[in-house]
Amino acid sequence: MALVDMTVVEQRYRAVLAVEQGEPRYQVAAQFGVSRQTLHTWITRYRADGLAGLASRSHRPDSCPHQASEVVEVAVCEMRRGNPRWGPRRIAHELAPRFGAQAPSRSTVARILHRNGLVEPRRRRKLRSDYRRWERPEPMALWQLDIVGGIHLRAPDGTVHRSEDRDRGR
Repeated sequence: MALVDMTVVEQRYRAVLAVEQGEPRYQVAAQFGVSRQTLHTWITRYRADGLAGLASRSHRPDSCPHQASEVVEVAVCEMRRGNPRWGPRRIAHELAPRFGAQAPSRSTVARILHRNGLVEPRRRRKLRSDYRRWERPEPMALWQLDIVGGIHLRAPDGTVHRSEDRDRGR
């Protein structure tokens, strides 16, 4: 049997027709490789909108309640164009009395400016460190010694002194 390329809408339509002809939903769902809930969604959409209801839909939400309104976005853009040296902090400060509780935060202003191409993203500064690593190119090239309690030194005359005594002048 030759494989036939079908569009997504055609596949969904065949699944809906199979259910409409009396096949059990769980069998149809298994046959088409979807869950029963998905099959139920297709049937509901087909009954409401016909073939157009079987087309793929966007998963994007209809609205975003915490997104800045168009009025705020326009105000931010106008303020930046009128004062090109002002950054997000100053613009947010200037808009606070005008919008009150609806005033955008500094980060929101920065996102609006970037989205509208009113600022160029800066390169992040590299942290300059004067740190010098202890490792060496070959083993035994660097020795480090931590001494607790001092060491015993032999003087030219044969007497033994502890390093702590010598440092204290004894």
